[in-house]
Amino acid sequence: MTDAPEGEALQLSPEERELVSQELAALLPALTDARQESYRSLARAVEEGTVPPDLVPLLERLVAMALETGRARRLYTAEGERVLTEVFRRTPGGRELSRHLEEVNKALAVLSGRTLWGVRVAMRTLGHFTVALDTEGASVTLAVRPGVVTLESVAIGGGGGPG
Repeated sequence: MTDAPEGEALQLSPEERELVSQELAALLPALTDARQESYRSLARAVEEGTVPPDLVPLLERLVAMALETGRARRLYTAEGERVLTEVFRRTPGGRELSRHLEEVNKALAVLSGRTLWGVRVAMRTLGHFTVALDTEGASVTLAVRPGVVTLESVAIGGGGGPG
């Protein structure tokens, strides 16, 4: 299915529609009347297969919740999780996360072919971790927070040393 650039509708395949509809059916009874109307609008759009731009943020939150809580895998197995992950990737938040990951992978490419001297994981605070990679001639530190991995620092020429 097609990505939804910001401000455009998102198209859903029949398989995606089925899983998103199931998530909506589980969520709707738990919502207050005021919030139900928005999600009912989303349910109608999902049934038709096209989510308009103003409802894409609701779809993004719904799918993110199913993925982050593990509900998608628990109820729909790995295949359902994969399908919902693909829906998420086509939302603005999913595209932004993909851009972050591309940047991180580009930065990590400087480590390719170098001898790894050390790896450390540390906790800055609850939910915020760093991963430091020291190699021959370079070191990279990644920041890991819920929902995102970012490049914190790159040092070329320094690198740690066998130690």
